[in-house]
Amino acid sequence: MSYMVDTPFGPPVPEIDLPRAPLAQVIGQVRFERVASISTEAFIAGFQESIRDVYPLMKKEQQATVLVGPDGRVVPGEINNVLWRFDQDPPQWGLALAPDSVTVLTNRYTRRQDFIAQLRHAITAVEANLRVRFCDRLGVRYINRITDGGLLTRLSEIVIPEVLGPIGTETGDSAVEQGHILTDMVYHLPDPADLHARWGLLPPKATFDPGIEGSEVLSWVLDLDLYTTRQEAFVPDALIAKAEVMCEKIYRFFRWTVTDEFLKVHGGVL
Repeated sequence: MSYMVDTPFGPPVPEIDLPRAPLAQVIGQVRFERVASISTEAFIAGFQESIRDVYPLMKKEQQATVLVGPDGRVVPGEINNVLWRFDQDPPQWGLALAPDSVTVLTNRYTRRQDFIAQLRHAITAVEANLRVRFCDRLGVRYINRITDGGLLTRLSEIVIPEVLGPIGTETGDSAVEQGHILTDMVYHLPDPADLHARWGLLPPKATFDPGIEGSEVLSWVLDLDLYTTRQEAFVPDALIAKAEVMCEKIYRFFRWTVTDEFLKVHGGVL
């Protein structure tokens, strides 16, 4: 019996637990109308108190605008945003609060139920303490990364041909090496929402996103970012329900890209 999924979109598919899932990072974010007072510690004191049992560590950071000069070099811009970071001890999940967004993230993902619980906790705290009225963007992002050299030589066994593309094909000249191969696609969903999907082979320290640190070694990545930008009322239950649907859609897309062998080598019991 095969557990492969025939199309990237369709009804939800049952989850298969992967104890060694190659998830580098999972992110959930809600953007809302800008609230300048979030930059002040006194204003967010209630928010901190409501999450302090889960996120006891807090620190303040300054965010700067990044500009690109005419010669292509990055030029530091004006510091114009305060970002509050809240962390667990020991670290597993993190939360970031900015004047226009709240984000939960982890590089030690466990299961979807835990992710949704952390996102619910953050959204509920925002609604209860910061008097936010609108959601301008809701997004869920799963970033997979394979760095194991043995698995990289077996990509044709664990990733379907439609996704693998030209990776591993004979060049006809042993002196020619593949540098990087990156597929970048956007799917427009009827919800309305967009799925930004990127996958491919990256050389050491290379990245496709300034916010995502590159691997020290050669890696194969699968980055799935599903989001909606239609403004709606900031209602925690409704937003969480949408986030759960987004997770289901991302999971189905992920399962479409991989074979049964992928599931087995990452600990799946089929």
